[in-house]
Amino acid sequence: MNMRVVVCAGAALLLAACGSDEPAQNTAAAAPAKLAAGQYEVQMTVTSFRSTDGKTPLVKAKQGDVITGSGCVGADGTPAPELFAAKGDVCTVQNPYIRNGRMNLTLDCTRKGAPGRIMEEVNGSFTADGLTGTASTTSFIDGPGDYELKADVKGRRVGECTAAAPKAA
Repeated sequence: MNMRVVVCAGAALLLAACGSDEPAQNTAAAAPAKLAAGQYEVQMTVTSFRSTDGKTPLVKAKQGDVITGSGCVGADGTPAPELFAAKGDVCTVQNPYIRNGRMNLTLDCTRKGAPGRIMEEVNGSFTADGLTGTASTTSFIDGPGDYELKADVKGRRVGECTAAAPKAA
């Protein structure tokens, strides 16, 4: 009789385990395969900002500042660099991974009057109508002014693209 109880309990555990996988599969299936094409607006709220070389940073920012951006996401799901880049920076999107509700991309940027590079990494997730994540920016300037900036990112699709769609990376 004890053997029947053990077998029934084991079968119940197996059925419960099988049933618990179903919500996880539904959640994964609900994530869009790619970021929807269109015009997006992004707000980045600075969570930390510091000089990395002990000099006056190239940009002025402080914790709590909100930086806004706007850009187009192309039909392939890749955002234009302007969506995350500082105004006036010239950037290229490198190594974008934007699939199944997850995103990771790097911006390689230059800034007029500041020889060197500004690198920004964006990590986060997206849904059918928006995105959230974090951005980490580090400058590598020839001369004083290097900085590190971290920000929380929130964005939403606001309509069709108002500019030419970005080229595929």
